[in-house]
Amino acid sequence: MEFIVAGAPRSANANARSRRRWRERVSRAAHERLQEEGGSGPTDQNASVLIIYFYQGEATIDVDNIAKSLVDGLKGVLFRDDRQVSELRVRKTPFGVGLSLTGASLYLMEAIERMSQTSSDFVYVRIDPAPDHGRVP
Repeated sequence: MEFIVAGAPRSANANARSRRRWRERVSRAAHERLQEEGGSGPTDQNASVLIIYFYQGEATIDVDNIAKSLVDGLKGVLFRDDRQVSELRVRKTPFGVGLSLTGASLYLMEAIERMSQTSSDFVYVRIDPAPDHGRVP
């Protein structure tokens, strides 16, 4: 499953109100996308989470502070507890019109096109089944 959260992510170091509002935005975006795809409630399975923060201009957030509030926002929506996340990849990427990405889904490419027209930062999240722990990536 993949979804987009509009706006810049809130750092794990942000004030409590800002983190709470970000978690709520993440939960809402994930829930809406889950409904669109006809999915069910939270899974009991372990998961791999990919987070890419697409930004224009300058990104002031450290990559290691992006994940905590976002993953907390997925609890109770996509999985029961964030302990189920067995792999986490986080990236921040500058973007604009004409950005070319290899391996990107049509959903992500459409989001890049849409968000570049409004000059809006956004976060792309993809949830996959847990990786094969017998393989080193």
